[in-house]
Amino acid sequence: MLPSLHDDFVVSYEVNCETRQIKLCAKRDPRLPAINEEQTSRTIVFNGIEGYQFENDAFGNIVFSLAEIPVEQLLAEYGSRIAESYRLAGAPGSWAADLASATQVLKAKGIRGFILSSSYGLSGWVLAKEALVEPT
Repeated sequence: MLPSLHDDFVVSYEVNCETRQIKLCAKRDPRLPAINEEQTSRTIVFNGIEGYQFENDAFGNIVFSLAEIPVEQLLAEYGSRIAESYRLAGAPGSWAADLASATQVLKAKGIRGFILSSSYGLSGWVLAKEALVEPT
């Protein structure tokens, strides 16, 4: 289960194309009391990436939520953008050539959908096999 990142600041995100991994680092607002040290900063690691899109990086991003959603819901919400990205650049992958069968292809690979919503700045989606909290 993903931790709540509500009102956390995005410190960084790193995309490793070779290993198909994204690391999203966030920290609590220092003005808010920390319940324990583990809650002051966290890194969410997405492994087995099949596609992602982040946008509106404001270099001071505040997270509203990070949530897992069904793959079919993610494709319904972002399918037109995914199709256009595939048409223009072949991204995010060959599965995007046919969105009608994409849900079955992605589910067969064990892919899950994740949505990053922001209160300010960075937002987007990730299709990955897993999302883990990296120990700090």
